[in-house]
Amino acid sequence: MAEATTILSPSAYLEWEAAQEERHEYENGKLIIMGGSSRAHNKITSNLHGLIWLFLRETEGTMNIYQADMRVHSPLSDKYFYPDLVLTKREEHYLENAPDTLLNPLLLIEVLSESTAVRDRGSKFEAYRSIGSLREYVLVAQDQSQIEGFFRNDAGEWIIREPVAGQDNAFSFITLDLELKLGEVYQGVGV
Repeated sequence: MAEATTILSPSAYLEWEAAQEERHEYENGKLIIMGGSSRAHNKITSNLHGLIWLFLRETEGTMNIYQADMRVHSPLSDKYFYPDLVLTKREEHYLENAPDTLLNPLLLIEVLSESTAVRDRGSKFEAYRSIGSLREYVLVAQDQSQIEGFFRNDAGEWIIREPVAGQDNAFSFITLDLELKLGEVYQGVGV
């Protein structure tokens, strides 16, 4: 992931991004080029998507999961991101002039890499917290079997959960009645 020096307005970004083959996030007027993902990143994301999708089949269409290409808008300074996984509940709302930009995610998952970890924990998480519908944010390491989570309680406060580590342990979501064994999340990754 590399940051470009191009400065655009939010509307100019959305128009420009629609014509691009590569994805670019947008933060503080700057374009952030989304680099290619490692094999481990792709495998973890695919495993998570598959495991959650299997669970969601039982929700009879009340929830959806999207992988990598669903853009999310943060009202904090008009920021736009492509989380690794996005989960929605019930009716989805999209930006008026950008029907591929989701406004109301319930759960966001990022698979950490060396080049994205600081941003995923810092400025990105700050922007995500400004999304009123967001209830849970999950960070998944790719260099070790560890998942950490954050959730918004009924008072609107963000709570940090203890990380879960080790292939034999399980991570439980707050927004879903789902427990994932880390051995399944990291299957085929070799960590």
